[in-house]
Amino acid sequence: MNADRMRDLAEVWGGDLRRWPETERRAAEAFSRSAPEAAERALFAARQLDAALDAAPRPAVSAALRDRVIASAAAAGLRARTVWPGLRKLLWVGGAGWAAAACAGVVFGQVLTSDFERQVQLDVVLEQASVGGLDDTAVLG
Repeated sequence: MNADRMRDLAEVWGGDLRRWPETERRAAEAFSRSAPEAAERALFAARQLDAALDAAPRPAVSAALRDRVIASAAAAGLRARTVWPGLRKLLWVGGAGWAAAACAGVVFGQVLTSDFERQVQLDVVLEQASVGGLDDTAVLG
């Protein structure tokens, strides 16, 4: 790599070495370490151009132009593409699984809770029956 090659690449890829192809970037970084002044001169104009382009106002697209483009695409028979055609089907199948799991949770919760309540009631009755030697005044104070 030399200063002329680096200047040519800077005109094509810009002043930021991160945007350059990897092989060229490694060679440019090595050249920058060996000749920092020459590398800085080669990149200076490209960095100024990058800064000017970044500062330039971006044109706003009018709603009428957007509507015309969409209408012409629709007239040509084009449709909007989904990101992943099978995604909707996959979401429905996954949603059905979640719904089934939720329903199963409700059913098991009801069944187990009613059995648990019966067991607690049975324990209370057995405990009260075992306290036969005491009357209510002794228990309640």
